[in-house]
Amino acid sequence: MTRIISIDGPDQLAAAVARWQGAPSVALDTEFMRERTFRAKLGLVQVAVAGEVALVDAVRISDLSPLGTIFGGAGSRKILHSGSEDLPVLRRATGVSLGPLFDTQIAAAFAGLGPSLSYAALIAALFGVHLDKEETRTDWLRRPLSPEQLRYAAADVEYLPEAAAELERRLVSLGRLEWALEDSATLAASDADGPAPSDAWRRVKGLDRCPPRVQAVARGLAAWREREAASLDVARPFLLRDETLLALARLDRVSLQELDRLPGYDRRRHASHASGWLEALAAARLAVDTGASSVEPPVPSAADHDRRRAIENACGALVARRAAELSLAPELVLSRRQRDRALDAWGGRGSLAAAIGGFRGALLGDELDALAPVRAGG
Repeated sequence: MTRIISIDGPDQLAAAVARWQGAPSVALDTEFMRERTFRAKLGLVQVAVAGEVALVDAVRISDLSPLGTIFGGAGSRKILHSGSEDLPVLRRATGVSLGPLFDTQIAAAFAGLGPSLSYAALIAALFGVHLDKEETRTDWLRRPLSPEQLRYAAADVEYLPEAAAELERRLVSLGRLEWALEDSATLAASDADGPAPSDAWRRVKGLDRCPPRVQAVARGLAAWREREAASLDVARPFLLRDETLLALARLDRVSLQELDRLPGYDRRRHASHASGWLEALAAARLAVDTGASSVEPPVPSAADHDRRRAIENACGALVARRAAELSLAPELVLSRRQRDRALDAWGGRGSLAAAIGGFRGALLGDELDALAPVRAGG
């Protein structure tokens, strides 16, 4: 039976870290709160290692850097499930980036269990164990935590080592273990709290449906929002909602008094930020008008647009066919974002498969490069 312990003091943490040194794998999860802030507030770190589950109280222990010697060590595999939100929280708390990583949600997808599988669904599928998820929306910053909260938190890592071992066995049998490790490594490398400001536009919903000039202004606004939200530690929607950002980008001019008419504007949340919006809007417009914008999207010619669309369609058909052969979701073979970034980097020069790289480039290989004549109009 797994031993469950609570760690709420520096001495206990130091003793546990010493006990865990040299472990070949460490399973991890976090409980945090993130409603109004840009950065998540860590409440608990769950660690399953060497036959025990430890619940590390991140509220009562202000310095979690000792965990860095375990989490950052190259000699042990770190196991998480859907770790994209946990990774930046753990990096800030411990001062290290985690690696090497084995993400069980990624592994489950390549093992044929379905994309974006929840932890509870994974454990039910592998072991027939049904986890209690009643504490999902609990306040993890309040103390004391109840016995129910602690049991819930412990269960989130208790089965992770066994799940990882079973998934690895299945992936080895399928010849896909390296695929899961590659995508896990990519995830581990992206442990920032958010995108670089110059890439923040990629998160703006509806931007791709806007005219080119509106897109250019909106990209500048998105870059400002990312910098300002990080500086103020306020959640992006509390600073400027996507629909409001796009509405601003469409306007030639707007006054503070006219902001009430914009979609998504909430005077209680946004009034204190409104003057900043207008300054950012003026700066974004000026950058676009003077050609100084580093985030203005290029405007393709009609012929270039048609070539791009043709190769996107051909690539999509190839991906769908290969995904069907592998009984995988197409986005696992190549997602739209991965395709678009590869096409941007490729630019019609050299190998498209090489621009995609990794196992995906090898998987699509010569058939992908045969699409080059499509771009050239053949």
